[in-house]
Amino acid sequence: MSKYKLVEGLVVYFLYFEFIALIVKYFESGFHFPLRYFVYIGITAIVRLIIVDHESPLAVLIYSAAILILVITLWLCNSNRLKRE
Repeated sequence: MSKYKLVEGLVVYFLYFEFIALIVKYFESGFHFPLRYFVYIGITAIVRLIIVDHESPLAVLIYSAAILILVITLWLCNSNRLKRE
């Protein structure tokens, strides 16, 4: 078995786990999805894409920039400036 296939399978497992956690959180929080869970899923999906499709250096750079934007979004959402009272 290839190392890439093993890592790809592991990341796919994390994506499935995050979707299940999102569904559980939906029922626990009174039928409401927290935004940060969607950001986590997006980051994991882009990391999986980088692992699977890393042929073009420009594409990897663009994917990395997208991850940076998602991390900044996550930081902004968790900062005190945007939290509800």
